[in-house]
Amino acid sequence: MDYARRLLKGRRYSQDDLIHFLILVIHTFGGSAKKNQVDDKMFEILHSEFSKDIYQETVANNVERWKHDIAWAKERAKQHHGFIKSAVDAGWGIWELTKIGREQAAILIKQFENADKVKIRKKKT
Repeated sequence: MDYARRLLKGRRYSQDDLIHFLILVIHTFGGSAKKNQVDDKMFEILHSEFSKDIYQETVANNVERWKHDIAWAKERAKQHHGFIKSAVDAGWGIWELTKIGREQAAILIKQFENADKVKIRKKKT
């Protein structure tokens, strides 16, 4: 199941929302992936947004805005939430989930699975 794609359904993302996508994407690679693998998968999932002109513009260091946003989300996930290991611990260019990050991925997946079980009841009139 492509949980990250389901997270987007019906709404736009914020940079903070990218953290959830990021965790789920890294999880799909077994908890560790090269930066370019994560970028490629994130672009595939968020293609409808990242294809827009504003995301194709370059920002700092001639990096496309969509890649910059992903890198920002990774840093926030690492520094503020402890979901991703540092480059010192994971290796240069490797993005790896911490124990807390793996637990968060499991929580997100469980939420999606539970949402699938919820049935909408017709209102009695």
